[in-house]
Amino acid sequence: MFQNVREKASLAYTAKSNYVRQKNNIYIRCGIEVENYEKAVKIIKEQLEDMKNGKFTKEDLANAKKYMISGVQSAQDEQDSEITYYIGQELSGKLTTFEEYIEKINKVNLEDVKNVANKININTIYFLRN
Repeated sequence: MFQNVREKASLAYTAKSNYVRQKNNIYIRCGIEVENYEKAVKIIKEQLEDMKNGKFTKEDLANAKKYMISGVQSAQDEQDSEITYYIGQELSGKLTTFEEYIEKINKVNLEDVKNVANKININTIYFLRN
């Protein structure tokens, strides 16, 4: 998404997503200009369909893993992030250390991504304006 919405299409100054395990939700956020709204939403929906259909490469997966692992590692460097991480672990009732989390990320394969993508349904789209 970052590559397609921000870098290739130049529609966003920021593009990212995150998964909230306690709510079983994925949030996609893009910082875009009002006039880019429809184009950005279209690209995001296309990317979700591509994932559902397995239209992504091993390199795409490797890059995503690197990005996720970097985020996990940086969370260990900031006390507030580390505390937030472990509070989330406690609340979910599934304690996973940073090392175990990275190990799980590394085990994800192309078929896993496709299977999860096919369970994703867009629930809400909104646009915040000043």
